[in-house]
Amino acid sequence: MNRAPRALGILGDETGCSMWRVWWPFAELRQRGFIADSVHKDKSMDVLPLVAAGRYDCVITPRIVWPQEGIGTRWINTIHKAGLAWIYEVDDDVFSPRIVDRQAGLFESEAKKGKKQLEWERVERINMLQNCDGVTVTTQRLKSIIQTYNPDVPVYVVPNAIDVKWFRLVMRGIGRVPQLEGKLVIGWAGGTREPSDLKPLVEARPIVAERYPHVMFALQGHLDEALVNCLPKERRVTLPWLPLDEYPRALINFDIGCCPVAPVSFNFAKSCIKWYEMTLAGAACVVSPTLYGREVVDGHDALLAETAEQWVEKLSILVENAELRSTLNRNARRAVVEHHSLENNWSKWPQAWAEAVDRFRSRPRLELASR
Repeated sequence: MNRAPRALGILGDETGCSMWRVWWPFAELRQRGFIADSVHKDKSMDVLPLVAAGRYDCVITPRIVWPQEGIGTRWINTIHKAGLAWIYEVDDDVFSPRIVDRQAGLFESEAKKGKKQLEWERVERINMLQNCDGVTVTTQRLKSIIQTYNPDVPVYVVPNAIDVKWFRLVMRGIGRVPQLEGKLVIGWAGGTREPSDLKPLVEARPIVAERYPHVMFALQGHLDEALVNCLPKERRVTLPWLPLDEYPRALINFDIGCCPVAPVSFNFAKSCIKWYEMTLAGAACVVSPTLYGREVVDGHDALLAETAEQWVEKLSILVENAELRSTLNRNARRAVVEHHSLENNWSKWPQAWAEAVDRFRSRPRLELASR
């Protein structure tokens, strides 16, 4: 394109995915003079006059899947008739068959749909890869997965990047909860996880707790029963879910952050955002080699641990060595700001959009028939 693409993001939810993949990057782009608007799908009719008036070049839809057959085809035809490229945005492997069991096993709202519907949605997402004008993803691994289903679709890797300025602003002036003031705290934070992700930590935490009576443990977000109950009540503090515009405040309670994930295919396609977040909140981190091993340098900006025995060892090292905690966090902060901040990665978004728009405009396109 001769000019920067003008983008409209249509969101289906208000979750961390929307924050990382739309709210943060779009806000950064608007500050730099780009047109990058976003709207919830339930209010998408409100922007139709702007679409018709030619305000946008492309529409970005994160994690979208239509609930019934035929709706997607009609929507795609409408977008293309308006002269807009359609870019599918995805940050997880929602294409491989195992996603059906994962969704049904972890999320009540998904389980209520039934596996037949979840499988239909998985196949529908694969079908969408045949008709979009480009896909933006978070990792190279996720790009490879998508290309196994459609080797012809252009896939652009636009990594997750953290809004450092916003993150620091939200934490400014915030203190710890009273129970953790003046304590050395080992913390975990996150959403719903498979038991295999947390198993090494569940086994390691009681050993560390017994070895170091002065250490406290904090959990924030999803309160996994095994992770909570592996510790005595007097040694643990549970922190509530916070709104997205406040969630970094919980992480200020951690001196040592834990980022465990199991070596399964789904996790290899994810990105290292928990390490970014805990680092900016001031914690030194112990992380799994799965996922985090591709970005951290063991002993330089984090410590790697896989088995329960290794988690005990690495957590013990950090409990005993305040200087090492400080050094790891200082090095990690430098790495996050230099390599994983939105300020240094914002340009990857319009670059990907521009290529997708050029592809759309250079190809003749027939109207899709309803399936």
